[in-house]
Amino acid sequence: MGERKNWIKLGAVCATAVLVAFGAASAESVEGSVRGGSVEASPESDQKAYYWKVWNGALPERPPSEDRNDLLAVLTGKFTEPAIGCKFAFRGGGLSPSTIVARSGSTIRVENRDAFTHELSVKGLAGFTPLEAGPGKARVIPVPAGGPWELGDRIYGHVEGYLHSMRELVACATVGANGKFSFQDVPPGPYSLRILRGSEQVASRRITVPAGRSLQIDPVTISKSRRN
Repeated sequence: MGERKNWIKLGAVCATAVLVAFGAASAESVEGSVRGGSVEASPESDQKAYYWKVWNGALPERPPSEDRNDLLAVLTGKFTEPAIGCKFAFRGGGLSPSTIVARSGSTIRVENRDAFTHELSVKGLAGFTPLEAGPGKARVIPVPAGGPWELGDRIYGHVEGYLHSMRELVACATVGANGKFSFQDVPPGPYSLRILRGSEQVASRRITVPAGRSLQIDPVTISKSRRN
């Protein structure tokens, strides 16, 4: 009976050790913001895209407000699990966000959450055939090393964007109109924070995600750019 009690006590100690070990591998949130970097868009192309969305019911009829749909925050580093939060779709008559990214050698899924049919094109990506995808459908794109590649829509000419390939992609986060972004469920460790806009990387910073608490990053300043 004494041996059995000792075995139970030893088993409880082992279980506690396992829980502690797994607790150390927690996943945390990372929050930050960007400042600056407003885009001086061509008035003619900007109005054309905006009024297409109004006329087709994708947007309410009101003056367009500045957004940061062409910005994407990403983390890169040593990570073998599937990339976190890297989900992209057609919404509101266009790509949301319009800058997208996938890990090199993997695939990326672009869902159609519009009421319109889209025909995604990827300029210069060998082997990719543009095909129509109706509402509720998705296109899967194989992403090799290289890029970035220019994105378009053979049906709606105002749709534009860029696809990036990153070898050590860890996580993605969209940037809101208020400039804020948030990564969820990121394992503790060192990473590179990168801000992408269109075909460019417009900012980068080294960060370390601590175990057991969220990380608040100081605002990241990006330079103003012009979209033709």
